[in-house]
Parts: sequence; structure tokens; C-alpha cells
Amino acid sequence: MKSPRLRPATAWTLLLLCAALAAGGVFLLVAFSRNMGRERRNAEGEALAVGRRCAVRAVTLPVDPSRGALSPRLLPPAPPKDRRLVPKGAAFLLGDRVLWADPGFVPPPHPAPPPGQDAVVLEGGRVFYLGSLEDGRVLVVAFDAPALQRIRGNYTAALALLLAALAALLFLMAWFARVLLGAYREMEESLLDAGALLRPEARSPASGAAVELFRKTIEELRRRTAELEELHARERSRLEEVEGLAEALSANLDAGYLRFDEEGRLRGLNGKARALLGLPEIPRLGDAQEALLAARPEILELLEEARATRSLCLREELPGAPGVVLQAAGIPLYNLLHQRKGHLLLLRDQTAVVRLRQELREKETLSRLGEVAAGVAHEVRNSLGALLAHLRLLSEDHPGLEEDDHFRSLKEEAGRLEQVVRGLLEYSRPVHLEREAVDLKVLLEREAGLTRATHHRLSVETDLPEGLVVEADPDALSRALRNLLRNAVEALEAREGAGRIRLSARRSPLGVEIAVEDDGPGLPPGDPEALFTPFSSQKAGGTGLGLALARKIAREHGGTLEAFPSPLGGAGFRLRLPESPPGNAGQGG
Repeated sequence: MKSPRLRPATAWTLLLLCAALAAGGVFLLVAFSRNMGRERRNAEGEALAVGRRCAVRAVTLPVDPSRGALSPRLLPPAPPKDRRLVPKGAAFLLGDRVLWADPGFVPPPHPAPPPGQDAVVLEGGRVFYLGSLEDGRVLVVAFDAPALQRIRGNYTAALALLLAALAALLFLMAWFARVLLGAYREMEESLLDAGALLRPEARSPASGAAVELFRKTIEELRRRTAELEELHARERSRLEEVEGLAEALSANLDAGYLRFDEEGRLRGLNGKARALLGLPEIPRLGDAQEALLAARPEILELLEEARATRSLCLREELPGAPGVVLQAAGIPLYNLLHQRKGHLLLLRDQTAVVRLRQELREKETLSRLGEVAAGVAHEVRNSLGALLAHLRLLSEDHPGLEEDDHFRSLKEEAGRLEQVVRGLLEYSRPVHLEREAVDLKVLLEREAGLTRATHHRLSVETDLPEGLVVEADPDALSRALRNLLRNAVEALEAREGAGRIRLSARRSPLGVEIAVEDDGPGLPPGDPEALFTPFSSQKAGGTGLGLALARKIAREHGGTLEAFPSPLGGAGFRLRLPESPPGNAGQGG
């Protein structure tokens, strides 16, 4: 039987066409498979989020056993069109028994997760959320996933197309093999007839050169192929090293980062970000940014602005975890085709920087105030001294003036003005410290004794351990403590001198802490930092310089002074100082 004849160009065209169809089917199948996997992960994440909200509602909402259905508030309202899942029903199970279920909803049997955990199960075109409560009940919530069903249908169609293309390719390959076999047999017969032409002695120099050139070309192609394979393996290894290094750097970065995809779902973060934001629970990949950052609306607004403007957005001094001030940057992410692939949130702890800025502003303000106050005090002091001298002479020449209310008021106001001038001079004068090792127990007991001696009705308690030694100027430190004790005494004057003051000291990770507390009316409303502003006294007749001078002395020693609500019920002031090295403990006090 004579073999069918087919032109080689036509045969190769048919083979290439079938191969292209098969490759296109494989590519389409892979694309649908990836889309289906991504849609499945998104559906599972959305089912977890909605199911957990339903579980929270199920614990607190009442159940109407007479209707045999859960409260309609358990399931969320009708979803918008862009949601992937459509809730279809919910039920409560206890083992294999149905406690309550929505009308017409029959929960399918599924193994329940351990108590306190939840899971998501996909069955057919539905997604089921299974959440086990601590009391043994299992909440089952069913969702329809139309987007997932649509992608599955496309996947099935692509698979059928691929199988058809493969079948056609196999048929054409069999046909082409038959054609080639016939051509080979005819060529073999022709070569047998022309065998003499292929003998070495009959081979022409031109044909030998062509064969040698063909052999060298094959060897060169093999060598180049090996080089390309080696280069590809080397670049792939380098890419893996870069990815590993990037992951290690991101995990140990001093700043916190959170990466979201184009749909606003979490795709990566490090532990620093969780600490800076003060998140109570460990975030899960796939969590929506709205739910994750619900307690941080300023950061959500930053991300939305970065997404809308398609550019970097930076915010300073945003609130983070308790006591933490953040610097936040929202960065949109794009691929090489400038298609948006999500956004990145970078967080840095700016607490120390903000505190330093505040201290610098305070120091600048106080420095200017001190310069002005020193000038005014020097100008007023001489005239005030002359005024007080004349008042004293008048009282000596006319003893009856002491009974006059106007004369007494004038004398009291002049005395108060002298106290203000003295405080201004002391505040504006630079503090020259002569440091030495000071035993705090001895110094604080002395100050407590002076307070007891001058205010007999006050109860002055001390809690002072042994061995607390600081490098400080004892005179300056005593002035600061007297100002704090005087502030506590004045706060208790409304009780006719009766009250309770506690003076304590202890070690802390930041050094040594000295606390002066009372059971008076407590701190005034507002910012406690306003208490340390000069001339901002909350007491009638006060100068507002005592606390400011005490803080100045604390800062000159490298420490701090801050106010806090005392457990005694009144106000408290905490003075922190660096602790002396153990080798200096035996030196003088």
C-alpha cells in the first residue's frame, strides 16, 4: 500500500497549530487554576470574617426556640454586589443534634473543629463556616459563592478545550508519523540504490565539509545551551538569596511594616508593626485593613489618601499603642507595567523624638522667660527693698498701723512680691551642681523631719530602703524636694493643716525614683504638664515657680519630674535620677 503524501510545510503547520492550541489551553487552564485558588482563599477569608462576627452575635443575641430559628440579626444584611459570598443560612448544632436552624436550612454533616476554634469548608458551590463555642455548641453558617462557581465553570470549559486540543494533536502526530514512515522507506530504497555514492572513496570534498560544519554547529549549540542552563540556575539561586535576605531584613527591621494587596487584604507584616500598633491579637494573612486598623482611623485615612493620589503619603505624630507616637508612611506598590499591586504601610516609633522636641520647646521658652524675669527682678528688687524698709519703719513709728487692714494687706502683698522676685532670681540663675554621692535615705529622712517639725498636724510617712545612692548636688536636690513637699502641704491647707503625705524611694529600670504623694484634692483637670509652666499656679497666692524650679533641678541632674494621680487619693510627683555606680556607694553623703 502506498503511503499518503503530504507536503512537509503543510504537516509542520498543522503540528504547530495543534501545539499552539494545546499551549494556549494549558496557559488558560493555569490562569483559571490560579484565579480559582485566589478566589477560594479570598472566599475562605471572607467566610471566616463574617462567621466570626456571627459567632460573636450568637453568644450575646437571644434565641427564639418557639420559632426554631436564630434571631435574624445573627446574619449580616444583604451584601453589596461586589461581595464574594452571599449568606444563605445558619444553625446551631450539639453533636449530631440540630438545636436551632434558619427556616429551610439543613446543615450538612461536617466534623466540628475543637472547642474555641473555627474552620471553613468548601462543598460544591457553597462555603460553610464551622465555629465551636466553649460550651460544645457548633455554629454553622452557609454561604453561596457565585464568583467561585463561575471560575469553576470557566475552569471546566478550559479543561475540555485542552483535552480536545490534545486529542487532535495526538491524531495529527499519528498521521504525520505515518507520512514520515512512508517517506523514510522511499528514502531508504533510494539510498540503497545510490550506496556507491556514499562510500568514503566516492565522497566528494564538498559533502565532507558540509557534514563537518553541521557537526560543529550541533556541538556549539549544545555548549551554548549548557551555558544558558548554568546561567539560569545561577540567577535563580541569586534570586532566592535576595528573597531570603529581604524577608530576614523585613522581619528584623527597626520599623514596622504591613503589606496589603490591591483589595486591601493583609499579605505580610513583622512583629514590630504589631507592637507599635498595640494589636491585641496576632493578625492573620487575608484580614481586611478596615478590620485590622479599625482602632486607628488616622492610619486608615493615610492609606486611602495614598491609594487615591497614587503617591507616597507621610504623617507625623499619629497615635499608636498606649504611650507610643508614630510616624506613618503609606506607599502604593506597582509592577513594571505600572499596574497597582497593593500598598505598603511603614511605621516608626517617634515617641522619643516627640518628647525631645517638647523638651527643647520648653527649654527655649523657659530660657527666654528666665532672661526676661532676671532683668525684671533685678530692676524691681531695689525698689521693693526700699518699700519693705519704709513699711517696717512705719510700723515701728506707728504701732497702731498693725491693726489697720489696709496696712496689713499692703505689707502682705509686698511680702508676696518679694517672694516672687526671690523665686524669679533663683529660677533664672544657672544651677551650678557640685555632685557627690548622696545617700537618699539620709537626705529624705531629714526633709521629712523638717516637714513634721513645721506642720505638727500632718502625717508624714516614709518608705526608704537602704543603699540608694545617687550622684547629685545635695543642696539643689534638697531645694527640689522642699518645693515638692511645700506643694503637698499647701494642697492640704484646706483641711486646717490635717492630712497625709508619703515620701518614698525605689530602684527602677530607669534609675532611682523619688515620689512625694498626698491625700489632698488631687491634680487639677487638664494637661498635667501645665503644672510645670512658670506662673501657672492653681493655688491662690501661689507664684507657680516651685514645680518649675524642681523640674529644672531634676533635668540638670539628667533626670525627670512628672505628675501622676496618687493611690492615696491626691496628687503625686515622681522625681527620677540616674543611680550611682556600686563603687561610689561608700562615698560621702
